[in-house]
Amino acid sequence: MIGEVIVVGHLKLREGAAVDEYGRLGERMYGIVSQLPGFISVKSFKADDGEEIDVFRFASEEALEAWRSHPEHVETMKRGHAEFYASGYLQICKVIREIGPFKHA
Repeated sequence: MIGEVIVVGHLKLREGAAVDEYGRLGERMYGIVSQLPGFISVKSFKADDGEEIDVFRFASEEALEAWRSHPEHVETMKRGHAEFYASGYLQICKVIREIGPFKHA
């Protein structure tokens, strides 16, 4: 969708991070973001080297801002940097062109 906002998060967990707690917080955050107007989807991928890639899709910059500034999300992000992440970065992108959908026989 033209104008859609995509956030690609590249995150690597610290050695010894509490993976169970990290997963619990992730589920809680998904429960919140999935109820916000303008949220489209999120998919997560984990590489063999431990890097995790999360791809969030939002209908607009306003929808992303509602998520970015949600009080519980803000607190969880602080906790993520303090307890879970060794490194990472986010890329915020806007869809300027779209091709498809298409199907092959």
